[in-house]
Amino acid sequence: MTAMKVLSKGRLAVAGVVLSVLVVGSPPAVADSAASAKLFTGGGRGPTAAVAIQSAIDDAETSAAAEQLYTCALLGEPQVFESFNDPNFGHVFRAEATVSCTP
Repeated sequence: MTAMKVLSKGRLAVAGVVLSVLVVGSPPAVADSAASAKLFTGGGRGPTAAVAIQSAIDDAETSAAAEQLYTCALLGEPQVFESFNDPNFGHVFRAEATVSCTP
């Protein structure tokens, strides 16, 4: 083998190690941004499940906005509860939704 081939293989090995360190070093940076996210749970009511869910999401996002957190994403599935004999509304849906918000 010539010295040039050995040298180029050595550079590839170093580049591979540096790339591995960068990739392995990235998850803590992602975890830090996830750690700074706050969770907000909102509740809503409506004549349909979809309206109740949207109302719950809006409620949670309004709470987050009070803390100047405007970028929110739904976390998990909203919970929907159906009531057939509500004394004020009769047949009504209620929902609960949790959002994760960051500045």
